[in-house]
Amino acid sequence: MIALLTDFGLADPWVGVMKGVIGGIAPGVPVVDLSHGVPAQDVRTGAIHLDAAWRYFPGGTVFLCVVDPGVGTARRPIVARCEGRLFVAPDNGIIGLLPGPEVRLVTAPWGLPDPSRTFHGRDVFAPVAARLASGTAFEEAGPVVTDHVRLSLPEPDGHRGEVIHVDRFGNLLTNLPGRDEGGVEVAGHEAPVVLTYGAVPTGALLAHTGSTGRLEVALRDGSAATRLRVGVGAGVRWRG
Repeated sequence: MIALLTDFGLADPWVGVMKGVIGGIAPGVPVVDLSHGVPAQDVRTGAIHLDAAWRYFPGGTVFLCVVDPGVGTARRPIVARCEGRLFVAPDNGIIGLLPGPEVRLVTAPWGLPDPSRTFHGRDVFAPVAARLASGTAFEEAGPVVTDHVRLSLPEPDGHRGEVIHVDRFGNLLTNLPGRDEGGVEVAGHEAPVVLTYGAVPTGALLAHTGSTGRLEVALRDGSAATRLRVGVGAGVRWRG
């Protein structure tokens, strides 16, 4: 299958156009919408979304990742292979959290003729993903590169860390490892570490180990980001 990850949203036709290109080259290949809600030009959030998802897709899945503020510039189109999955993306860090991928520059003439300078998702990346999903060998894309853009998230300093992402519910994803006890201090408030959202009453702060294995701060039936008036980069501390 092909899994799409973009910052295009769904109000405009661009996601549908990419699916049309894919269908013309790889008819019958399933296409999954991983997310089109990445904030505009926010490569790091795209990388965090990809990091949270790719391991749960079957081997052979092709991830088509288009968050591309450098479209039309000298930034490179690349493909990568990691643990049996393939990734098609601009070389800007959106695949930069993959562990030890093999990366190749796309030099094969797989794109649409006369590509635009502003829509490589349609003209370059979708055709590449479709060809790979149809069985074209990964090695045919182009030469191996070892200097692709990598991305690193901030590392915690002991029990101190920071918010690295805020999801649509207003939950604060931190870089602290998951815990089953203690509490998390953020913006002068302490949230007890519990196992589920339902362990505290409505309107109460809580912390828990989220699906990514990191500590998250949440507000039962509300937005912790709004309540605490914090976002990415806010300091947090775990207390045992």
